[in-house]
Amino acid sequence: MPERVSSLDASLLFLDEPNLPMHVGSVMLFDPPADGLTHADLVSVVRSRLAFAPHYRQRIKAVPFGLARPVWVDDVHFDLTYHVRRTSLPKPGTREQLDEFVGRIMGRPLDRDRPLWEMVLVEGLADGRLAIITKTHQALVDGLTSIDLLQVILERSGDTPHESIDAWSPAAEPTGVELMSAALTESVVHPSVAIETARNSAGAMSALA
Repeated sequence: MPERVSSLDASLLFLDEPNLPMHVGSVMLFDPPADGLTHADLVSVVRSRLAFAPHYRQRIKAVPFGLARPVWVDDVHFDLTYHVRRTSLPKPGTREQLDEFVGRIMGRPLDRDRPLWEMVLVEGLADGRLAIITKTHQALVDGLTSIDLLQVILERSGDTPHESIDAWSPAAEPTGVELMSAALTESVVHPSVAIETARNSAGAMSALA
């Protein structure tokens, strides 16, 4: 069965609301390389490093009736160009314009039917530099074992294993019946898991209220 979302990440998902988004973001400014940086270049770099951050090609699927914590499933319709986008600021491309654009981007909720992250290459800055904006749900980056995609793509080539060959193929998505069956089996074998799920759900709803 697919990997189950951790207790902490499940709590963050339960708390996620349009007026209380649980995503985090960053804005980075770069001097453009001598040969330039295009949207296609950025997509290519991200694609070559996705294998080091597998959750970035997965979406979160709920178990019917909340019988257990949600699970990570491969996004069979994964489209990297949806997540890595390009835009250009209108002239004069001031820092104030960039800040306003960042505010609009960060205020929009992430699509829960897709992997929970976005990246935008921003051109047209007045000083000739480029900006990269990222928005990532905390469920992808919280925890000691989580790896942020940004961390991977910014590392020098010698700091990571060889860039991956993009041979990824999504696994079949489990059905609701399969998820319920696994959850019921888990609750019998590990009753504490079911109690923990109920407690986390109640606690998250109480905090939201």
